[in-house]
Amino acid sequence: MPVNFLNLAGLNVTDFKESETEYHVRATPVAVSRLCPHCGRSNETVSHAQRKLVIRDIPAHGKAVVIHLDVPRLKCRPCNQTFTAMVPEVDTGREMTERLARWVGRQALEYTYADIAKQVGVNEKTVRNIFDEYVASLDMQFKRETPVWLGIDEIKLQRFRAIFTNLQAKSLIDMLPDRYGTSIVAFLASLPNKSRITHVGMDMWRPYRIAVQKVLPNAKIVVDKFHVVSKANVAFDTVRRKIANADKGSSLGLKRAHKLFAKRKNDLNDEQYLTVSGWLNSFPELAAAYDLKERLFQVYEATAPEEAWGKYLNWESTIPPEMAKAFRPVKTAFRNWKPFILNYFDDQRVTNAFTESFNAKVRAVYRNGRGYSFERLRAKVLYTDMFQKRVRVQEKVRVRKQKFEDVAMVRFMCMGTAMDDEYETRIQTRVANLGVDLSTLEQAFDSGKF
Repeated sequence: MPVNFLNLAGLNVTDFKESETEYHVRATPVAVSRLCPHCGRSNETVSHAQRKLVIRDIPAHGKAVVIHLDVPRLKCRPCNQTFTAMVPEVDTGREMTERLARWVGRQALEYTYADIAKQVGVNEKTVRNIFDEYVASLDMQFKRETPVWLGIDEIKLQRFRAIFTNLQAKSLIDMLPDRYGTSIVAFLASLPNKSRITHVGMDMWRPYRIAVQKVLPNAKIVVDKFHVVSKANVAFDTVRRKIANADKGSSLGLKRAHKLFAKRKNDLNDEQYLTVSGWLNSFPELAAAYDLKERLFQVYEATAPEEAWGKYLNWESTIPPEMAKAFRPVKTAFRNWKPFILNYFDDQRVTNAFTESFNAKVRAVYRNGRGYSFERLRAKVLYTDMFQKRVRVQEKVRVRKQKFEDVAMVRFMCMGTAMDDEYETRIQTRVANLGVDLSTLEQAFDSGKF
């Protein structure tokens, strides 16, 4: 009988049996806690009865491990309550070892709840509850650097979820289960040193703007360029579908070419350019919509807000009446979000466009992956060590020059503050976690190692 089979210092193995699917181990505790959970006393408890517990442990050699544990039931004389003695290394509430609970939490990042439940011999609800607690503990321990440029975007995984990025480091900070205004406010308020945020890049979702103005009143809001020009692509697509519906003979061809139409003219190769030109020459209305779409990009070639606004007004004046409805969302965006769109043309060109590739790949993983829930996907993305982007940073700190003498300490306590000459400035180096490096994460997606 392998007496060290469990490798748990708190349990003595007394018997061992093996079946085709499980190891059954009988054990007794080396010691128990006699502390009464009802009144907190431990020196006035007596043995009351014996209880046999069936405890699960980490699987071994592809088999579930079941521990049959004899534990005393105790009675507390002062409060007259009975309770089961606590055994070190055993979570009696869940009927498993503490190390199994930790193992289940880690494994749930990789495998489905059903797979883990079957392997261990518990129900899926237990696995889910353990995982929720595991992620909550990771959330409390995990520390990220608050960025100077913060990005707010969203990704649709069944429903819209808000994501936060470090725009300068091109890294992911966090993902929320929704994008409600209250959730955004709570997240922003939780950021340490949030006063260091100078710019916030976002799309045109009003709750984002309200939340930032409430929590970060001194930060400059910048509407992301991608979300503005994408409205022109949508407007062009509206015209394309209208033409395709009217001309059934060209419908399939126009549909197949939609990805080429979405690309910038300068990004087309020779073959693609010939295909696009052929369609534009065949349909003047399509050509006019394509020209409008392309010329909106030219607004972003401006070097100052005033120049950009002038370019936009000129662009708007050239919209043909028959396309006014299709391009109305572009006009509405510029009118409702003018100051925040024009902030892009100030001294800093803040953009969150780099997240689009990440969003597309996360959607694919979520849709085609191994049963990922949003919670598991978020935890795996945020807490996998190899994805973290860490850098060494130097910062100035004020420290006392030397230990206070008694007289100096009295003077300090009486004045309520220390004299300036009692401090000196030093350069301190520390490791800062900038969040999840998106380029590293995308490589994991592409390689199938995620």
